[in-house]
Amino acid sequence: MLLILVAILTTTYLGLMLYLWLGLLKKGHPQGAASVVTLPFVSVVIPMRNEEAFIENTLNAINAQKYAGEWEAIIVNDRSTDRSSEIVRGFCENHPNFSVIDIPQDSPQIASPKKRALNAGFSTAKGEFLLIADADCVPPPNWLNSMALYFVSGASVVQGSKANNGGKRFLHAYQRLETLGFTLIEAAGYNRNKPIVASAASLGYSKDLFFKCGGFEGLYDFVSGDDDMLIHRMAKVKGTKFAYNWDTSAIMPTAPVDSWKALLQQRARWGSNGAKYENKAYSAFLFCIYAFFVWLFILPWLVLAGILLPDYFLLSFAIKFVADFILLFTGALRLRCVKLLWCLPLVEIIQIPLFTAAVPLGMLGWYRWKK
Repeated sequence: MLLILVAILTTTYLGLMLYLWLGLLKKGHPQGAASVVTLPFVSVVIPMRNEEAFIENTLNAINAQKYAGEWEAIIVNDRSTDRSSEIVRGFCENHPNFSVIDIPQDSPQIASPKKRALNAGFSTAKGEFLLIADADCVPPPNWLNSMALYFVSGASVVQGSKANNGGKRFLHAYQRLETLGFTLIEAAGYNRNKPIVASAASLGYSKDLFFKCGGFEGLYDFVSGDDDMLIHRMAKVKGTKFAYNWDTSAIMPTAPVDSWKALLQQRARWGSNGAKYENKAYSAFLFCIYAFFVWLFILPWLVLAGILLPDYFLLSFAIKFVADFILLFTGALRLRCVKLLWCLPLVEIIQIPLFTAAVPLGMLGWYRWKK
């Protein structure tokens, strides 16, 4: 019976990785336009809460974008209590493309205030293409132009690639490799025009599509997963086309967390709503991956107890390692970051207990988020 269980879980994981790998190999549609007659009006919306240490760098990076079309940047101040609002207002006074919206301080507390801030920005946006930027990210100069070109060539939703920065610590290297894995899952789904996950750190979509699919209505009570839920809604709208931006000159840098406890809390938050997705096929996808991780966590203990031979664990782990390596290597070649794979063996080992613990901790509410 245990042999059958091992075979089912291992084969299921291998099948999922094969599905993702084949998705990476697809050309994807549409591609970025080579020559453009009319560029779209783009509204960059930046939700912000207590980001005084980062916001000025972000605004300068947005202002330095190389984009020939019309654009605006809307900063939504979500009840900041530090100097963020003062910094933004001073910047807006000297840059006419920038404006600020304030969420009232007495607004009701909700689980996902970031989505309320985004909705406020989208409601006043003039652009036909909505582009999201995090307040602590510094986009490269070609980011806006690169994302907009995919919209011009027919995409309704454009997911940009991202990469963790940070230092030489193994903790940061771990996050860089995991982030690569997450972005490749995004890319595989977008290439198939069947999105799996999304990341608001570099995401754009048609303003008409956002309101047509219902926007964030009903998603304000989710602290995580709401970006995925939104694009799943968008996928149900007939004619929606998804594109993944592989342009290496437009990769969005993101900051890693600086402690293993913070990393576990972050993963717990990400795993807190796995069973609440409207797309039940996606919930099943998450369950299959999690079940395999749980099994890999349990297997060594069964081996130590003499219940199973070591071969059971070694074979399952080896299959996971090879499947993950092929997926990561394929994507890393395209994104020109193969050197990130140096730490894969250690990452593979640490991931097992980390992911196994993160999901139940998330369901129990063991994480911190901005209030």
